[in-house]
Amino acid sequence: MTALLPCQTVRVVRADFPAGQRVLILSDVHGHDTALRRVLRRAAFSRADSLVVVGDLLEKGRESLPVVRTLMVLSKTHSVHVLMGNMDVFTLSKLLSDDPEEQHVLFDYAPMMASWWGGCLLMEMCGELGIPFREGMDEAGTVREIRRHFEEELTFLSGLPTILETPRMTFVHGGLPHLRVDELIGQDSNPYLKCDDFLSRGLSFPKYVAVGHWPAVLYRDRFMDMSPLLLRDRRILCLDGGCGVKKSGQLNCVIWRDPQKDRFSFVWEDDLPRIRALEDQAPSEDFTYIRYHDRQVEILGKDGSGFTLVSWHGRTVRVPDEALDRGHPDRLNTDYTDFRLPVRAGDVMSLIRDFGAGHYVRKDGVLGWYDGPAEPADGAWQGEEKEL
Repeated sequence: MTALLPCQTVRVVRADFPAGQRVLILSDVHGHDTALRRVLRRAAFSRADSLVVVGDLLEKGRESLPVVRTLMVLSKTHSVHVLMGNMDVFTLSKLLSDDPEEQHVLFDYAPMMASWWGGCLLMEMCGELGIPFREGMDEAGTVREIRRHFEEELTFLSGLPTILETPRMTFVHGGLPHLRVDELIGQDSNPYLKCDDFLSRGLSFPKYVAVGHWPAVLYRDRFMDMSPLLLRDRRILCLDGGCGVKKSGQLNCVIWRDPQKDRFSFVWEDDLPRIRALEDQAPSEDFTYIRYHDRQVEILGKDGSGFTLVSWHGRTVRVPDEALDRGHPDRLNTDYTDFRLPVRAGDVMSLIRDFGAGHYVRKDGVLGWYDGPAEPADGAWQGEEKEL
């Protein structure tokens, strides 16, 4: 078994935010530097605040290298705490490994990352170095060049801790079994970074635990809502808005208004175009939400307009053809809803897809359909800071 690199082991840091200071908390930036900068502007982030980024800076976006550099700069001028995520340690460990097989895993994975998400850190680094990314390239030599040219960025990433502990909140990317964090120091960090479906474990804590990794929408069973999820009774804050992971995702920024009080709000941003509704629309009274972890369907037939009728738990649902998994035609490739949103003329929405006969959009964090006429509204904000 290959020995763990330092970046793969649990490291804990501590901080104590002063009373009255705002603490901005976000996670899962996933290579979306434009959205990161926008959400920090939306939250009016300043030197009077603290910022906590709960891991997964990298991958599943086109701007992983800019994200790292943005946070490096902010770390020198502001109060910033950046934690390790599972995608960060995956990529970093491959770039720091001297094992050719470990390095090859990253080179083999990169084309899939690029085809699905449009880019990856390795390809961004190769592009900046002027190294063509192709089959049969000198992988070991490329890694040596990357280490030499990007020493500052790799040093920054290597120094990211796993857990940030404060008197009233503990931050970790995936989840924790308990708050005795000193017992975890030196262990393999993967179970605490890639902690799928954390809420299903039934845990509660004496103080808040803030996590990312698992999009909060996956914990919801009625509306497809990308907003952060705050469970006050269990003292758990789920941050991940699906940025990068889902084409419909958003980058959430939770604002802890005072570290001595349970006062939370949030803003969000994305890289999607925006439209303005020109007519009112009443919401659906009967609708379906097909969740990602329960997406097996029975194909009933195509309707000839780019949609397919499927049966899901006895309900007939009309889904876009592109939502069908090409490799597994009996399931969807994403979660999906046919909910018609409540819309007032003048409302601004993020446009996921214009199907001609209707717009698949996100409004106030919730996904659904708007069937009326609309006009472009790029740059327009959809609403104000919202309470949690």
